[in-house]
Amino acid sequence: MMENDTLLKKGIGELQRSLERFESYNNGFILPDTLLVLRLDAHRIGEWDSSVGEYPCGEAITAAFHKTAEALMTSSFRVVMAYVHGDEISLVIDPAENNNPLRRSKLISHISSAAAIHFLQASGHAALFDTHLSELPSVARLVEYFFWQRRYCYRNALTIALRKKLITSGLSNEETERQLHGASEAQKAVRLAELGSPIDSIPHTTRRGALLYWESLLKNDREHFRIKTELTLSDDDALFLSKLRHLLQEAIGIELPQPVTAPRAVANTDIPITTAAKGVHQQRTYRNNRKTNVSVIKMTANLQKG
Repeated sequence: MMENDTLLKKGIGELQRSLERFESYNNGFILPDTLLVLRLDAHRIGEWDSSVGEYPCGEAITAAFHKTAEALMTSSFRVVMAYVHGDEISLVIDPAENNNPLRRSKLISHISSAAAIHFLQASGHAALFDTHLSELPSVARLVEYFFWQRRYCYRNALTIALRKKLITSGLSNEETERQLHGASEAQKAVRLAELGSPIDSIPHTTRRGALLYWESLLKNDREHFRIKTELTLSDDDALFLSKLRHLLQEAIGIELPQPVTAPRAVANTDIPITTAAKGVHQQRTYRNNRKTNVSVIKMTANLQKG
């Protein structure tokens, strides 16, 4: 009874101060001056019919993930670039979003919820999106991140294609997995060719993914922005990296280094976001991207074919 009396005497403000801390104390802020990438991994919920095709590489399901990524670029937080492969979506958040303290849970929960809604609208099927946040310390790490995802996409495409061909050839699931286990990418490519399905027979978007980014255009003497989707990314790693660096420079306004060769997976190539000039420490400031000052509502309204 005494506990009840104590609670009954507390006002809503006192209750809020007493309990809200348990929500926020372990809900950390995102590090400042970092480049944020969200990677969303889809998981199917319930029964799916055959209308979407083979998961996650069927034509219909791939289109649904592309539509989801495009919708996420105009959702709660500003997104300057997206990369989609299989059932994964990576989003580069506009650096302007990190100018003020931002909690991880808000960013992750908003994007995950939006992805589930947009995917349901695009495909008619329910999926749960598991979201991972990377707080990258340098632009070199951002480039390396996309290169990792590109390699991951290619490896998965080979594995999925070879698994399908081996099962179609009459092997059991167990024998198929034994042949796949430990096989290198080169070995998988050779085996695919032997089975009559060379690498080129895998749909281009399946083996290399899709890149989405903003482009500007003039219409009636006014600048508009729309999302461009690249579905035929180069098979050449060096050409892909060159294009990626150019697009990132346009998107976030940071001058990017131009390496001679593709980055190695374990290379320590960090280039700090802060720079030093003539011995004086200078804070790197992002270029005032015009899209930064345009609300997502206005950007959505401008997504017209022009």
